[in-house]
Amino acid sequence: MQKNTCLTGYLLVSLIVLSCAGETKKAVAKEAEEKKPAGTKILVCDFEDPEQKIDVYSGPQSKISAGISSEQAKNGKNAAKVEHSTRDWSGAVVVLPVEKRDWAGLSTFRMWVYGSKSNSRLNIDISDGKKEFFRYSYVDDFEGWKELVIPLSEFKSRTDWQPSEAFINKKMDFPIFELHFCTSGFGKGTHYFDDIIIE
Repeated sequence: MQKNTCLTGYLLVSLIVLSCAGETKKAVAKEAEEKKPAGTKILVCDFEDPEQKIDVYSGPQSKISAGISSEQAKNGKNAAKVEHSTRDWSGAVVVLPVEKRDWAGLSTFRMWVYGSKSNSRLNIDISDGKKEFFRYSYVDDFEGWKELVIPLSEFKSRTDWQPSEAFINKKMDFPIFELHFCTSGFGKGTHYFDDIIIE
């Protein structure tokens, strides 16, 4: 009887140890999955494809147009060109292809911008997996090409507006669906954008 009790106890301990080991392996595997290898980059958009679709939207007092242009290009032959005259709101947006939506484990947003020193305040908006919008703002106070290098942590959940269907948790949830790479509330100008990269 004592022998059976000892055997039963041994088996229970063994099962607990094996169960804990299994959970530990799962946790390690999950952590490894979340952290992408060093040097991983996602070229979100290089605007080289002349068929690249860039959608625009604007308020009743504003005008905006966007397309692929060879007038200015930082790399390759083409860049995105956006012209706007904004008195309420306007924006240009690209919908990300499925294979470029998973930014988990990456931390930096990079984008080349050709400034015209218009002194317009421009915004970059990211629409996440739960339709919450995150924003980073900068001023077009420079001329020529400049690379914006922005930690994703500096994109903040918008407090002025969110879609009615958005789940607001102030945490960027992946996958990412849309990138609004040129939005404005006031001002006018012509802007060029090239090589949007997440790393």
